[in-house]
Amino acid sequence: MANSNLKINRAFIPGSFTTANIFCGFLSIVYAFDGNMVTASWLIVIAAILDALDGTVARLTRSYSKFGIELDSLADVVSFGVAPSILIYAVYFRDIHNIGVVISFLPLFFGAMRLARFNVNQDSFVKKEYSGLPIPSQAVVLSSFIAFNYHYWGYLRLAKMLAPLAIFLGVLMISNVEYDTLPKFTFRMSKKNNRKLILFILSSLAVMIFPSTAMFLLSSTFVLMGIVRAIIRSIRNADEVMDISDY
Repeated sequence: MANSNLKINRAFIPGSFTTANIFCGFLSIVYAFDGNMVTASWLIVIAAILDALDGTVARLTRSYSKFGIELDSLADVVSFGVAPSILIYAVYFRDIHNIGVVISFLPLFFGAMRLARFNVNQDSFVKKEYSGLPIPSQAVVLSSFIAFNYHYWGYLRLAKMLAPLAIFLGVLMISNVEYDTLPKFTFRMSKKNNRKLILFILSSLAVMIFPSTAMFLLSSTFVLMGIVRAIIRSIRNADEVMDISDY
């Protein structure tokens, strides 16, 4: 009985981060409706941070559960599917009518497909890599793109880039391009994890100093790194096949 209560108490900790994630997603929608696009954008970024923290806390407290995974997925649909779709609709696509509605729907549609595939293929609570761009990453790129524009120009100056960006990120979410997970927060792991952790710390410092610029540039770099790595792997695999065929 005591062990059961302890498990419930442990599960409450990551669950509180997930709840805060959902709340930030909801608040983002509210602010987008009110026309406060910058606050709406940053609330999505905060939701992504909370989403990363709930997984980290779950690992540290060993409080994984099927319920937690399902709750996390529902939170992700709200904060990284519905919220960015509403945001890009409110900031630009409402003026394009029907086509704008369809394009605005893409983050939610592809994000839901991404989460459904992840849940179906989930065979472990711990992942070394993600197949397809994680839904929080695409939401952060879209929201930080908007925050970046407003920071430098006070409005969405690069508006014509928003549709291609939404389509590009949506396709990446359902692709087989592999992306790294967050590093384990210890230097007692592998050299690869240590490099990832140092890079994560430096990136976090950059975001603290230059939030609007660094967040967009770093999140975009993360997206592109997955594509570059996929291309390099394809070339290496092709070379290996050619080497074998030579024999």
